[in-house]
Amino acid sequence: MRKDVREFIRRLETAGLEVKSTPGHYHVWRDGKPLRKANGMPFTLPFSPGTTRWRKTAILDLRKLGIDV
Repeated sequence: MRKDVREFIRRLETAGLEVKSTPGHYHVWRDGKPLRKANGMPFTLPFSPGTTRWRKTAILDLRKLGIDV
């Protein structure tokens, strides 16, 4: 796991979210249920991102859900 992914997962965990590893992605959970985006899709993080663009997109999606990371 890359260092930037670990740091971002720690930020999510301090915000009260749980991150579970699955093949290909990390799934984000809140209160024992999968966190869902505004369109109903599950909130996931890429397992091995090549750029930092994924993090900016994730932060924007979390803000839409009222979660400040």
